[in-house]
Amino acid sequence: MKDLKQLKEKWAQQNFEKQYSKEELNGFLRKKSTYSIKWIFYLSIAEFLVYMGLPLFSPNYIESFAYYKSLQLFGFSIFITITGYILLLYFMWRFFKNYRKITVTSSVKEHLSTILSTRRAVNQYFYANVGLLLIFTLVVFVRAFQMDSSLIGLEQEDISFLVICFVIGIVVALVLGLYGLLYYFVYGRFLKPLKRNEKELRQLNQ
Repeated sequence: MKDLKQLKEKWAQQNFEKQYSKEELNGFLRKKSTYSIKWIFYLSIAEFLVYMGLPLFSPNYIESFAYYKSLQLFGFSIFITITGYILLLYFMWRFFKNYRKITVTSSVKEHLSTILSTRRAVNQYFYANVGLLLIFTLVVFVRAFQMDSSLIGLEQEDISFLVICFVIGIVVALVLGLYGLLYYFVYGRFLKPLKRNEKELRQLNQ
């Protein structure tokens, strides 16, 4: 954003050969926002392709469904998997819709609206995935302790139920933490510029 600060200083001081108008600065911000939203959409496409490729490149992915079947969770696992794909496709459509909107928008109000819509969509996508992952993990763990003989054996060895719950909590927290870091470093790098652009737009057009 150093370039933007320099442009604003030139526009405010009016002491340079080239004077930048408010409209030019708004256009500069729109280009920056378009770039970020475009890459958020591209990232969702890449994520969808990765999910589609999991059965081909990860043999354990297919084998895991056999384990879910042994827990009588095969239908549930298929439902969660399909729901995940539907969620991703839905948010891909929203990201694409915002990208198309910002490429044709001309007013500052529409620009701000598109930024807010994109940030809201990314955050909703994150929380929807976390919720889906949390529900799936907890259901599998509960059923595993009911039906998996190796885990039932732990109870027979007088291992405290609280210890088991603690271990499950640690595993779930690690999984969610890893997903949160992925979200932060992948999508977050494009959300931050959008947040800065929103702030700059509001200041510039006060």
